[in-house]
Amino acid sequence: MNSRPSQNSGNRTSEEGRDNVTRLSEKREKILEGALRVFLAQGYSASMDAIAAEAGVAKQTVYSHFKDKNSLFAALIDRLLDHFVSAGLTAELLALDARSFVRKIAQITLSRMDDWEYVSLLRLIIGESGRFPELSELYVAHMVKPGIEKLAAYLRANEQVRFSDPEATARVIHGALINFVILQEVMHGKHAMPMSRERLINSIVDMVLFAGEQGKQSS
Repeated sequence: MNSRPSQNSGNRTSEEGRDNVTRLSEKREKILEGALRVFLAQGYSASMDAIAAEAGVAKQTVYSHFKDKNSLFAALIDRLLDHFVSAGLTAELLALDARSFVRKIAQITLSRMDDWEYVSLLRLIIGESGRFPELSELYVAHMVKPGIEKLAAYLRANEQVRFSDPEATARVIHGALINFVILQEVMHGKHAMPMSRERLINSIVDMVLFAGEQGKQSS
């Protein structure tokens, strides 16, 4: 007579599956952390052998998670994306009035200045973009473009303000914020040209709201 699998056997299989997923996730994070340290120390020209050694895994293990160095670097950028763009543009944030929304977006963007990983990667991308243009292309495609598109969509849909070109306006807002991050942190301008974040944010909010209200009155 055939015996039926016990419930305990099924539970063990399920638990083993979860354990395997957890181990793979931990291994992937270990590789990313090792890759970040190596990229920051050696630049993008660092070898996959060096990354594997720093992560404490075999090179084949690195390739089982990432097909090449480009996809590994893209994963590092995506990890930052999870911290800022996806985490920041929530439904609650998108429901805010225009003034509160622009202020919150500016605060989220400038909070990157406190994240050593973001600032270090940005410095690496800028420094290596001449030799490896694919780095800046990854940054633009994975971080800049999604943020600008969502900001432009909000400005286009909001009835409190009107802009003749919401996408260009979104680029102006983003450009002012990222320029501040680069100037203050990457180029160490905070010593030569100090300015508080709140002062910049207040000016951006005032300019954007003034332009948006003028656009609404003339439409």
